Amino acid sequence: MRTRHLVGLISGVLILSVLLPVGLSIWLAHQQVETSFIEELNTYSSRVAIRANKVAIQGKDALQELERWQGAACSEAHLMEMRRVSYSYRYIQEVVYIDNNVPQCSSLEHESPPDTFPEPGKISKDGYRVWLTSHNDLGIIRYMVAMGTAHYVVMIDPASFIDVIPYSSWQIDAAIIGNAHNVVITSSDEIAQGIITRLQKTPGEHIENNGIIYDILPFPEMNISIITWASTKMLQKGWHRQVFIWLPLGLVIGLLAAMFVLRILRRIQSPHHRLQDAIENRDICVHYQPIVSLANGKIVGAEALARWPQTDGSWLSPDSFIPLAQQTGLSEPLTLLIIRSVFEDMGDWLRQHPQQHISINLESTVLTSEKIPQLLREMINHYQVNPRQIALELTETRVCRSENQRPDNFSLPGGGP
Repeated sequence: MRTRHLVGLISGVLILSVLLPVGLSIWLAHQQVETSFIEELNTYSSRVAIRANKVAIQGKDALQELERWQGAACSEAHLMEMRRVSYSYRYIQEVVYIDNNVPQCSSLEHESPPDTFPEPGKISKDGYRVWLTSHNDLGIIRYMVAMGTAHYVVMIDPASFIDVIPYSSWQIDAAIIGNAHNVVITSSDEIAQGIITRLQKTPGEHIENNGIIYDILPFPEMNISIITWASTKMLQKGWHRQVFIWLPLGLVIGLLAAMFVLRILRRIQSPHHRLQDAIENRDICVHYQPIVSLANGKIVGAEALARWPQTDGSWLSPDSFIPLAQQTGLSEPLTLLIIRSVFEDMGDWLRQHPQQHISINLESTVLTSEKIPQLLREMINHYQVNPRQIALELTETRVCRSENQRPDNFSLPGGGP
């Protein structure tokens, strides 16, 4: 990968390293608030369901206690017993004694109006009958949940099903819906039209409508459903609070990541890495300077001069990057590149002009290289060039301290030491 491509990639990563943690922190803040919002809505629905079940159990207990009464129906003692049960069970509003579904007396009246109870809307698994009725001995039109046996009916205020205080930091409303005709039995606030049908079509899912999130929880034993809802305005306020918590964390992470990426970027933009990249991508070019014989003034060869093109169109001479190659250990790969370039450019020409030669400058630091003589042999054999047509010139003198540093390592076939 070229340095400019790598720089572009790192720059993109740098931008992402800042934006991604910030964006992620905002998303986490929103996700946390939304999750908390839904959990509190579900928790409230569950608490309402527990209350509804508790009310239903209390109604059954009251009926069982009434069925144990032994005595004359609608006598003073019987009326007192019904009043005692109505008073003892907090969710029971009225107790009615019936005979063949016709009220005879109640905890409120010695003699009840002879209005026959209709067929129950629901019969529970344990045999209790359930109605949604406005019948009462006071003549007040008000829906009540009625639960009964063969001889008794207890009236339960539907508001007791939803009389649950939410523990959330925002308002949550609830409503009891009769499943038979989708009648709103009781509600803590007005519920939107059409939302009941939509909730029943997608059980177990939340629905958002006009900035309000709704949830439904069926309670089949009482033939009712519990709907809870809350405004998303509080969700937005909670999200803003969470942003103030998560955003600084995202900024800190983003800045740390940016510092790390910048460090990498500075490293790959260093002269060492730029030169290494130029060698690997063969960006170093070879220019040829003619060599003229002083004896006859004719051109007898050329000197290979390395040049490094820059992005601004200028060229760097060897004086600029050769010392860098020596300091960074890149002299050998640079020399190998120059040798390959010389043969690729001039190999065929040298074979056709055996009287000409090419001079290649070598740094003393590459004299011990094993790759350079091997590459020279391969190139000479490949292009069928006379070894004497390749002149190797040292750019500086060097004292050979060991046997393997002797220049005769560069002896070529047919070329002599």
